[in-house]
This record gives sequence, C-alpha cells and structure tokens, in this order.
Amino acid sequence: MPDGPRVPRSGRLAIGAVVGALAWSAGTEVAVPIGLMALATVVTTGPALIAGRRVGGHRRLLSDLPAIALGVLLILGRSVAGSAASVSLAKSADLDVSSGVEAAVVSISPPKGVEQIALIRLVAGASDDGPLVEALLPRYPEIGPGDRIVVRGSLRRPGDDDFGAYLRRLGAAGSLRSPTLAVIAGPDGPQGFLDGVRRESAEALARALPEPQAGLADGILIGLRDRVNRDLAAAFTTAGVSHIVAISGWNIAIVAATVTALLGSRVGSRTRTIVTLAAIAGYTLVAGASPSVNRAAVMAAIGLTARAAGRSSAALAALGWAALLLLLIDPATVADPGFALSGLATAGLIAWSGRLTSRLRSIRGHALPGWLAESLAISIAAEAATLPVVLLTFGRLAIVAPLANLVIVPIVPPAMAAGALALGAGWLGAVGVPPPIVTILGLPAWALLGLMVALVRLAASLPFASLGLAPPLNVVAAGIAAGAALFVAGGSQLGGRIRSRMTRPA
Repeated sequence: MPDGPRVPRSGRLAIGAVVGALAWSAGTEVAVPIGLMALATVVTTGPALIAGRRVGGHRRLLSDLPAIALGVLLILGRSVAGSAASVSLAKSADLDVSSGVEAAVVSISPPKGVEQIALIRLVAGASDDGPLVEALLPRYPEIGPGDRIVVRGSLRRPGDDDFGAYLRRLGAAGSLRSPTLAVIAGPDGPQGFLDGVRRESAEALARALPEPQAGLADGILIGLRDRVNRDLAAAFTTAGVSHIVAISGWNIAIVAATVTALLGSRVGSRTRTIVTLAAIAGYTLVAGASPSVNRAAVMAAIGLTARAAGRSSAALAALGWAALLLLLIDPATVADPGFALSGLATAGLIAWSGRLTSRLRSIRGHALPGWLAESLAISIAAEAATLPVVLLTFGRLAIVAPLANLVIVPIVPPAMAAGALALGAGWLGAVGVPPPIVTILGLPAWALLGLMVALVRLAASLPFASLGLAPPLNVVAAGIAAGAALFVAGGSQLGGRIRSRMTRPA
C-alpha cells in the first residue's frame, strides 16, 4: 500500500541544504558534528537503499535520509570553499580608507534615520574584486546598486558578536561609517539602464500622483520602498499588510493572477502561461531585478506555472531544485528572511491556493469574481505559510492582519493596474502631454491608493492592532503557527485517504 504523498528528491536535497547552511552559520562546533553525521548516513544507508533493501521495515523513512544528508554535505563543502575565499579577501582588506577610497555599490537597504546603509565592494588597486564592506553613509546623495562612490572612514573587522556573525554570513570583510559620500559614476550596462528607468519612473509617478500615493506606488510598482512615507510604512507593518509594499513572491503572484484573470478563457493555457511569465519578467525588471526580487520571481513563476498546469508534484520538485541552487550559489542566503518567506509563500501557493480559490468562488453561487477569489486565495495561502517565519524573525503578531488583509487585498490588483496607468500618464507628461490630462489619467490610482492608505491607517490605529512578542513567546507562537499549518496539510491528506478507502470497492 502506498505511503501517501512524498517529498520529492529535490525537496529532500533542499531540506538538507538548509540544515547544512544553518549549521555552518552557527559555527564549526555545530557544522563539524552535523557534517560527520551526514557523511555517516550516506556511507551506511546509501548502498542498502540503492540496492532496494528494506532496513528495519522503514524503507520510506530511511530513503529520505541519504538525500537530506547529501544536501547537508553539498552545502558544507560549498561553504568551506567559500570560507577559504573570504579569508583571502579579509587578508586583502588591509586598505587605508581614512583618506578616501573608491567603491562599487552592491546593494542598498532602507535608510536608517539620517544615514543610508549599503553593501559596497572596495576597489583594491586596479581590481574591482576587492573586499565587501557594509557601510553607513550620509543620507544624501541617494545611491543605488552599480553606482561608483568614494568613501572614507575607519574599517572595522567583524567581531565575535551577533553583528560580526552577520557580516561573516554576508561574506563581508568588515564595516565602516563614512562621514562623506561622493558619487563619481552611475551604473553602466543593463544595470545602469534599469536604474535609470526606475528613477525616471518614480519621477513620472510624481507627475501623475500626489503624496503619499506617489510614494506608495513607487513601493508597489517599482520597488522603491524608501520613497514610501515613513509613518505610512510603519502603519502597514502594524496592520500586518507590509507584504503589499515589499516586492516579493506575493506581489508577483498578484501580477500573475491579474494577468491570468484578464486573459480568461479567450486564449489557450499555453499562451496564457507564456504571457503570464512575460508579465512576471517585465515586472521583475521594472522592480529593479535585485537578488531578492529575482529569487521571489523564480519561485513564484515555478509555483504558478506548475499550478496552472495542474501538476503540484512537479511544482514542489522544481521549487526544491530552485532552493538548492540558490543555496549552492550563496549559502548565506539561508540567513535572509526573504529566502524563507519566498520559498514558503510559493509552497503555500502550490498546496492551498487552488483549493481556496475554488471554495471562495463557490460562496453564494460564484458571487465573487474570479480575479478577486484568486487574489484572496493567494494572499491567504501565502500569509498562512509564512506566518511562522514572520513571528520567529520579527517577533510581531498583527492581530488585525486577517481582517485588514480581507479588506485591503482586494484593492491591490486594481490599484496596481491603475498605478500602471498613472505611470504611463507620467511618461506622457514627460514628452509634452498637458498636466491636466496627466492628472485625469492618474485619478483612478489616486482614489484606489488613497483608499488603501485610509484603510491601513484605520487598521493600525485600532486598539491592540499589533502585539510585540519577545523571546521566547515569539518562538512559542511560531511553533503553534507551524503546527497548525502542518495539521491542515496533514489533515487534508488524511481526509483524502479516508475518502479513498470509503469509496474503494469491497
């Protein structure tokens, strides 16, 4: 008798890869014993399972272990090789930056007060392959990935504290705070072109929309979260709807669901899939094509494509390969909450969104439009799957989040479509279209985004809208949320087996 659905081989490898990456980030005192256990598992159980023999009557359980152990060994081996490279970089980091040194901006983080945070690569001599450094820089001039800048300050090596561990996970040789910042060149090549398009797009939205709608559109459409009003961003977090302004798998899924709903049954499934993937690619480019956005796009595209084809098992297998590849490229990715959030959100889409869409569509005899039912299903599935990580990482439970999402999420797809119209109007304004016409074309986005702002602020102002959970309460809450998700998943599988046995001929 079959044992029920199995985690695909790629999924088991990915689980092992996550375990190996976490063990490495915890230090050699954890990584060494984990690696030895993984090696012993592969050596002792691998040959027996390859030969097809049962071990202790639990062939399925033991057949999972070698793949998981192999994933552990792959990532530990990759991490050891990367560590050797980072050590050589750290040794080469003996640069005098007190009088100024040129650097290339690798990535930026949301600004912190009067400073902006960036990961930069120092230029060592004639080589651009210098050490990575996390830099605290003056708030202005604004910088972006690919910019060439000049900084000065005191280079600090990673210490033995949590911040030092964080820097080592990034592969950074140290950190510095520069009192001055000079931009000497913008990014070139495709990155420079994309960066220019995004900046011009932000200006185009400012022509068509007032604040705070323009800043909110910047965050949702082109990934410029730093342009969202700070108080408004805090309200989004308090209300539990911050995923709306963070370019992630959820936003990309909304884009795909909207495009699919607009195409409807007028085109074949293959054409619909191709157009949807093209829309995902275009949105990813406009949003900046940063590593986190690319990761979310890849995972969301995998889940949505396989879901459209009705092959959830193939989707889970592809998701496992994607996660394994991302960790092999950079094991430190495991420390990025976005990695877990994107992966779990996609898994939630694969496992639950199809059934949720059907159930929502059946309410009151298909009273909900298809696009609304699918948008709500995607939001619910992604939120449920990622809640444990949100609680564990951020230690905050947004009590009003279920109600806020139920009210606000249906507004997002039309707001994004109206925002795209406002963006086009802003571009038309740049080539001479009269401002009144630009304003009129921006009115739908103004109304919808304004409604979102009002609802978010109302939800955030409610008593006990958000509850901070300090350790160990956040761990307990995350465990409860994870247990509930596993119970729902396991319960649906158990229900399917019971129904299968009840309908089986005697």
